[in-house]
Amino acid sequence: MSDARIDAFGGDIVRNSVYIEKLDLAFSQFVVRSPTGARLAISAGMRADFDGFQRNLQAVGIDVAAIAALIVPHFEADEMAALPEFLSRNPALVAYAHPICAHALADIFPVKTRILKDETPVTINGEVVVPIHVKHVHQWDSLVVYLPRLKALFSSDIFMSYGPVDGAGPTLDAMVRSIEKSGYLPSLDYLADALGKLRKYDIDRVFPMHGAALHEAIPETIDGLAAYCEKTRPVEAALR
Repeated sequence: MSDARIDAFGGDIVRNSVYIEKLDLAFSQFVVRSPTGARLAISAGMRADFDGFQRNLQAVGIDVAAIAALIVPHFEADEMAALPEFLSRNPALVAYAHPICAHALADIFPVKTRILKDETPVTINGEVVVPIHVKHVHQWDSLVVYLPRLKALFSSDIFMSYGPVDGAGPTLDAMVRSIEKSGYLPSLDYLADALGKLRKYDIDRVFPMHGAALHEAIPETIDGLAAYCEKTRPVEAALR
């Protein structure tokens, strides 16, 4: 059984999510309205979920055909599989991604791609975007997206948690349990490196692809996950 919903955060961020009860895991995509009124999507989602995604957006007055830019956080089905459906609604759509991911997308799909350089701000559809490469936090081509205007971090698989997306946001313990349960992190060294990069940004809200959004104690959460990495890495190394 799955449950789809759409949530608005202020006037500029919309989250579409599908919660799959069997997995106890939610999969989310985001649409941001830029200062120019243009729409920017983050994560394409799965092909099977696209019709529901489109209906949910229509319910809040957003036409998928108006989405001219899509950021793909990494090359994985839940992040990019519905790209053909996006292109069928808007053939002029441009996909933005890590260099590895951008080349792979262009090889497979008839889409124009643009490379996002690490921590190099770029304006996409009127929105200043800071892409942050987080190598091998799940995939080699992983990146997260920071929007300075909204002080919002779209964190892909970092800060993920199991369970539905409603609620006040995951606790540090819930995030650690998710890491240990899923085994999605190839190495805590890479997570620690990514957390170190995120510390410099002024973040008010975190939107993971899996789990509830985080709205408070964000510096403390980053520090707590970093401390978990530091404590657990020697154990991880001994098991190799």
